[in-house]
Amino acid sequence: MKFIHTADWHLGKLLKEHSMKEDQSWLLDHEFLPLVDREKPDVILLSGDVYDRSYPPEEAVELFDRMTEEIVGKRKIPFLIISGNHDSAERLAVGSRLLSHQGLYIFGPLERVKPVILSDEYGKIAFLPMPYADPARVRVMMNECGIEGAESVRTFEAAQKALSDHLLSLLPDGGKGMRKIALAHVFAAGGSPSESERPLSIGGYDQIPDSLFAAYDYAALGHLHGPQKTQSDSERIQYSGSLMRYSFNEVYQQKGVIIGNMDGEGNISTSFHELTPLRQLREMKGTFEALMDEKTEPSEDYLQITLTNESPVIDAMPKLRGKFPNCLGVEQDMGFKDDEGTRDLHLEQMSDEEILKKFVKQFRETELTEDEEKLALSIWEKVYAGEAEK
Repeated sequence: MKFIHTADWHLGKLLKEHSMKEDQSWLLDHEFLPLVDREKPDVILLSGDVYDRSYPPEEAVELFDRMTEEIVGKRKIPFLIISGNHDSAERLAVGSRLLSHQGLYIFGPLERVKPVILSDEYGKIAFLPMPYADPARVRVMMNECGIEGAESVRTFEAAQKALSDHLLSLLPDGGKGMRKIALAHVFAAGGSPSESERPLSIGGYDQIPDSLFAAYDYAALGHLHGPQKTQSDSERIQYSGSLMRYSFNEVYQQKGVIIGNMDGEGNISTSFHELTPLRQLREMKGTFEALMDEKTEPSEDYLQITLTNESPVIDAMPKLRGKFPNCLGVEQDMGFKDDEGTRDLHLEQMSDEEILKKFVKQFRETELTEDEEKLALSIWEKVYAGEAEK
């Protein structure tokens, strides 16, 4: 069976107050769907964070609706989706009971999760959907489903294990002898996070061991935005990463989807397929004059620009946007260092001029220029003269 594993679409995302709707729509239409048509997968898996927030904007809902029509309605490909920590589980799963009969399987509320059984030439494959589940939600689910031990579920590890055990128990003979694929939205220990991910919890106790997925032939994970394996020597547990770059912390990450194949024995082979967006997220650095020079090409990309001029550039953003219309942020690095807190100065033995020179060298890592030194001396003379008059 061939599958596409994707995650973290974050439809409706705002990047520094700029809507990414046009870019997301373009990428799905011009990169994702053509890839689907070339690869012709048997199933597509979306492992959480369909939307960027629980109350998504109307255009984000319309885009997701259109994608489900393209995948399930037109191409007749089963589409399995779980909610992530950015989604509203209940809103995402509206109509899911009816839609499952059409091949669109959306899982949000934990009380309604159940395995999806699909078949290939070798037999049946069980897909076990595990939406984002904090311990409190899992306790509620266990109580409503009559599962014992709810009060002992106090950690994300215990919650994930309880949810996994519940889904496995719904399979004939606990799924023994059946090939199994898990979809989960979790922070597996060993993974590398990005700054645009909303933490699952405060204090880091949200991380779970990837050994919890030992019962599965493949675990299609969502939440971490960088594509990665939790074990470098195994393709069994992977994050596909987010659909696009959603923070400047992600500018060096590849973005795309995982194409996977499972044979009759449950062996997995995968490859990562990069998706190229309409506009990239990039960082630029240099002096204002160098960036505005004709030798520097204009760009429509989303940019974070760092200016290295030694003096402030007034109204830098509007000027830069004349050449880089999608510049989203400007910082000015004038060479100053953070204070390390060391104090080895003997001020009582130094003149005011020596103190100034020492200060400038320590924080700017350059000596005073000749003009700066002349200006400083003239100021000191005026100060001294004023003190003498008093």
